[in-house]
Amino acid sequence: FLVKKYGTSTDHTSIKRQVIEFGEFSKQLKIDLSGVKVEMVYLDTRIKRILSKSTTVGDLRPLMDDIFHVKDVERRLWLKKMPNNFILLKEDKDEIEDFNLSVDNLVVILETKQSDGTWSDKYSSAAKIQSNFERNSSSAFRTKNLNHRSGEVESVATRSMTQAHVARSISGGLVGLNNLGNTCFMASALQCLSNIPALTQFFISDAYESEINEKNPIGNRGDLARAYGDLMKQMWCGTSSTVAPRHFKSVLGRCAPQFSGYLQQDSQELMAFLLDGLHEDLNRITNKPYINQEDAPENTADSVAAQRAWDNHKKRNDSIITDLFHGQYRSRLECPDCMKVSKIFDPFMYMSVSLPRKEEKIREIDIIWLDAEKRRTRYKIVTPREGQVIEMLYAAEKASGLSADRMMICELSQAIIESTFSPTQKLRDIRDGRYSLCIFEREPHLPVIKVYNAYKGNVYRGYTSYLKFFGNPLLMQVPKEEMSYKEFIISLYMKMSRYVQLTEEVLQSEETLPFKIKVVNQFGVEQSHDLCDENDNLNVHMSSGKPVAYIALVWDMDAKDEYFKLEECNAIDYHDSYRTTKARKNEVNLEDCIEMYCKQETLNEDNMWYCPNCKDFKQASKKLDLWKLPKVLVIHLKRFCYSRHWRDKIETMVNFPQHDLSLKKFMLSTDQNHIKYDLRGVVNHYGGLGGGHYTAYCHSVADDKWHVYDDSHVASCSPEKCNSPSAYVLFYSQQEPGVNGASNGVQPMEVD
Repeated sequence: FLVKKYGTSTDHTSIKRQVIEFGEFSKQLKIDLSGVKVEMVYLDTRIKRILSKSTTVGDLRPLMDDIFHVKDVERRLWLKKMPNNFILLKEDKDEIEDFNLSVDNLVVILETKQSDGTWSDKYSSAAKIQSNFERNSSSAFRTKNLNHRSGEVESVATRSMTQAHVARSISGGLVGLNNLGNTCFMASALQCLSNIPALTQFFISDAYESEINEKNPIGNRGDLARAYGDLMKQMWCGTSSTVAPRHFKSVLGRCAPQFSGYLQQDSQELMAFLLDGLHEDLNRITNKPYINQEDAPENTADSVAAQRAWDNHKKRNDSIITDLFHGQYRSRLECPDCMKVSKIFDPFMYMSVSLPRKEEKIREIDIIWLDAEKRRTRYKIVTPREGQVIEMLYAAEKASGLSADRMMICELSQAIIESTFSPTQKLRDIRDGRYSLCIFEREPHLPVIKVYNAYKGNVYRGYTSYLKFFGNPLLMQVPKEEMSYKEFIISLYMKMSRYVQLTEEVLQSEETLPFKIKVVNQFGVEQSHDLCDENDNLNVHMSSGKPVAYIALVWDMDAKDEYFKLEECNAIDYHDSYRTTKARKNEVNLEDCIEMYCKQETLNEDNMWYCPNCKDFKQASKKLDLWKLPKVLVIHLKRFCYSRHWRDKIETMVNFPQHDLSLKKFMLSTDQNHIKYDLRGVVNHYGGLGGGHYTAYCHSVADDKWHVYDDSHVASCSPEKCNSPSAYVLFYSQQEPGVNGASNGVQPMEVD
């Protein structure tokens, strides 16, 4: 169109750009206008080109062969990450857009074998630490002779050897992950998984490559496992203090579209998907048999039923993730009517435990008094997070001395009453932070009229804008006996006399008042009703028979400025409690949370169990017991609570041990009562719902110390730092038999 309309110059140069496909599910086409600047290097020759973002490593190979006339010789490509730091490009399907290193252009180097048939160490020298590390790791991995089919895990001696190899590069693993845009949730989970020695060893030794299952229909063709393996090698090669996980983020987004953008996500959800995705990519079972899950037959020993269920599970699920992270629990259901018992043994990959709701919440609340001379007073009160509104009223009564039966509690929004609460409503119905909480003093058992102050905007082309509200609402109570309209106006004025100054002449009639009284609804919309009847009496009953609940004093703009002292109306006195009130320290133990996870409960009406005896759905009692413990125990502390009407984050401090965690108390089987765990990592969440920030504390085998991982920043820290109210996901690993838990199962290493 532009060429047809304006033509072209005779000496013009065409700028060619590719049309590329984008979108995960709904494919669309777009012009790749900017492209990616790529500098291609071979020996002393450098060629710069702008290539499409969709260009892959597989496209680069023949392109560079053609440009540099390289044929019939073994060659490989290197990506220059930074001076003296290069990455070998192995995967042909990787797109160059994924290698964006925040530089002006990408530098790709073509290397060919030397005349003696060997590779030069010019580019690979920077990767020597990684190469030696991989060779040592592979040797250690072969030494342990892990029998994957039987699910056995390496011996004590072999595991110590593995940790020694991991620790040979003292900087290996102590690497920050650049924040690509709200990716702290991903970085924190990756750092904790990176510091699980057995898992990281499996990937950096390339042992995973032989177990990739590309034919698994519910897997990712091995893409996720390869991307994770490449990232672990970058983090443990010991050549850089930070890594930009762009390629991993890109692959993750393709495998799970919910993680494809740059919105803040939940770290635990990412961890759960990643472990499940790695499991399916590395599942050694290529042809899963169909197995019908059934209740354990009556009179069958638990040990027999549990082993049968575990064997069935392993027939369909067998991977490094199964070996390390999968455990087993028994679920017992009992019908309340016929006493039928159902027992099922199920696997688990992590435990999501609820937190006992013992904590308290500090709330700011204002009281507007019946006494017109008293200013609005602000208090800080301590209430439970869960409970009824009456508990808040009692707390306000204790702070203010005002009887709870004289209180009406509301939420205010821009000088109007958004909602009111009855004493029996749930505290969770109060929307913290969105509206201000206010208590109106009132006389019990008298009708209430809420009074707004408002004015109308300017008239434009015959249209008058809707009411605009200002100041504090008032509460007017009308006696049950008849009241004249004039008496009502005087009583109304007395309520405002502290900040509205009117003369007796002005109060004589409605015509001389600086405002008009309009009946409105809760949100300030005018209603067709006149408060003054034909006998000049107050008419508080609308034609529908309902009492008038809201009125608005619609002020003339000039009169508002003259008579209404807005600053005094909005003035607040602060009670001593506002400065001194603090919530009592609230702490629980991890044992309390696990106890809640395992305790017996009655199913609610939305989650009833079908009893095969009664042939009906029943609110059965349910009890969980641990049976088989995993090598790596992941515990998710459920700090986020959701319902249809409210959301909340639980800030309770959870005390958890760093050494010698025992679950013997919750084990139904006695075979693993000796097992104890040591803490390896903690994911932390700071802030509120819908945002916040994630960090991680991890114990590194590189130097046998604790470190804090905050995106690209890594620093050593004391072990005591790990216990905080921000702890969200805990990672434990089993102690080695005979190893003192105080060392966390890792002996001090010397660097070669």
